[in-house]
Amino acid sequence: MAPHQRGVSGRSTAAPAPSGGVQPSTPIRLLRGLWRRITQPTAVLGLLILSLLALPFAMASTLSGAMAAQMEVQADEISTLASSIRSYYADNIISRLQASGGQAVFSENYHQIPGGIPIPATLAIELGDLFDSANADRRISYSFISDYPFAKRVSPPLDGFEMEAIKAFRSNPELDRYTRLKQSWLGQPSFRVATPVLMRKACVSCHNVHPDSPKRDWKVGDVRGIQEVTVRGLDIKGLGRFGYLMAYMGLVGLVSVGAAAAFQRQASALERINRRLQDSNERESEMGDQLRSQVEELRLLSAVAEHATFGVSIADMRQDDYPLIYVNEAFSHITGYPRDKATGFNCRFLRGPDTDPQVVAAIISAIREGKPFHGELVNYRMDGTRFWNRLTLYPVGGSTGKPDFYVGNQMDVTALHSARELNLDQLIQLGAPTAAAQGSLDELLAHQSALQTSLRSQGLLTVELETFFAAERRTLETLQARLQTTRNVIQQIRPEQHPPGRGVSNQEERLP
Repeated sequence: MAPHQRGVSGRSTAAPAPSGGVQPSTPIRLLRGLWRRITQPTAVLGLLILSLLALPFAMASTLSGAMAAQMEVQADEISTLASSIRSYYADNIISRLQASGGQAVFSENYHQIPGGIPIPATLAIELGDLFDSANADRRISYSFISDYPFAKRVSPPLDGFEMEAIKAFRSNPELDRYTRLKQSWLGQPSFRVATPVLMRKACVSCHNVHPDSPKRDWKVGDVRGIQEVTVRGLDIKGLGRFGYLMAYMGLVGLVSVGAAAAFQRQASALERINRRLQDSNERESEMGDQLRSQVEELRLLSAVAEHATFGVSIADMRQDDYPLIYVNEAFSHITGYPRDKATGFNCRFLRGPDTDPQVVAAIISAIREGKPFHGELVNYRMDGTRFWNRLTLYPVGGSTGKPDFYVGNQMDVTALHSARELNLDQLIQLGAPTAAAQGSLDELLAHQSALQTSLRSQGLLTVELETFFAAERRTLETLQARLQTTRNVIQQIRPEQHPPGRGVSNQEERLP
C-alpha cells in the first residue's frame, strides 16, 4: 500500500478562492465608492458651485501676489540700472575729464586716450551692457547693432530679425519702428522692437574720415544700424502661488468632469425616458387611429344592421346560457318580441311544438364546435303564431372553436313554404310577398358581403368562415334564382287563362 502523502509544511492546503475574476483590493473599492458618492448629481452640483464661487478669490490672491513680486523685480532692476548709469557717467565722463584738465577727446577707444570720452555708438553699446547686467536673467536686453561695424570691433553676426529691420528702415524712411512678437506655450515668449539709428552731421564727418570705418560715403539721414530692445517672459518670484492656482484650477476641472459625467448619465436616462415616451405616444397614436377606424366600421355596420329588412341578432358566448345582447328592428318585426323582451335571454324562446328537433340538434352541435350554421326551421312569434325562419349563424372573435359571439340572421320565408299549399289564384296574390322576399335576399347578400369584408380587415375571417360564407352565398344565390323563377311564373299567369277555384297542385311542379 502506498504511503500517505502530506504537504511539505505538514498543514492542509486552504481551499482555492472561487473563480469568477480577480476581486478588487480594498483601496480600489473605497475609491470606487467615493467616486460614486461625489459623482451624484447633488454632490457634483454643490462642489461645482463652491468651486466657481471661490474662483474669483483664488484669482485675486494669485494675481495680487504676482503683481507684488513683479513690482519688486522692476523696482530692483530700475534701481540697479540707475546706479550703474550714475557710476558709468562718473567713471567714464567726469573722472576722465577731471584727469585731463578739462580736455575731452571723443573716441571709440577712449579708455586708452587721456581725456577720452565715448562716442555715441560706443556709449550705446556700453549702455546695452549695463542693461544686461541690471537683470541677471537677461529678461530685458538692449543692443546697438550695425551691418557696418568698425574693423577692429568684435560684433556678433546679425540674425534674421535684425537684417529684416535694417532692410525695412532703409527701404522706407518713414518707418520708425520694427517689431516681432514670439508666442510660446512651452518656452519663453519674447517681444523685440528695433528703431533706426540715423547718421547726423557730426556722425557723417567722423565716420567718413575714420581709419577703421568700413564705409566712407555716409550721408546725413542714412541708417547706420538699429537700436534693439528685447523683452522676454517675466520671471515671477510668486510662481508658487501660481502653482496653487493651477492646482485649484485642476480641482475645478475634476469637479467639472464629474459634473459632466453625472449630467451625462442624467441626460442619457432622460433621453431613454423620452424615447420610451415617444414610442408610447406613437403606439398610442397608432392605436387611436385603429380605434377610430374600427369605431367608424362598427358605426357603419351598426347602421347597416339596424336598417336591414332581415333580422340580426348577437349572442354573447362568454356569458352563461349564451344570452342575446343585440337584436335589430327587423328581428322584433319578424318575431314580435321587442328588444327589452329579447335581449338578456337565450334565443330558445322562439321554439315551439312544430320546431324540428333534428334542426335544433344541428344548431346545438354547430355552436358547441364553434362552426357556422345555415338552415330553416319553424319558430313562434310572441303572439304564438308560427313562421318559417331561414336562420344563419356564424362565429365572431375568440379562438378557433371557441368564439366570443355568434351573429344570427333571421329571414321570414313563410310565404315560400305557404306557396306550395295555395291554389293558383292565391299564388298570383303572392307576387308582392315574393318580391319582398327577393328584396330581403338582396339585402342579406349585401350584408353578408360587407360583414365578410369587415371581418377580413380585422383579421377575424378564418378559412372555415370563408368557406361557410361562400357556401351560404351560393345557397342564397340559388334561393334568389328560385324566387326570380317563381316571380316569372306568377307574372306569366293570367286570371282569364286560369279560372278561379283551380288548385296549385299542377303549378307546384313548376316551382323550383
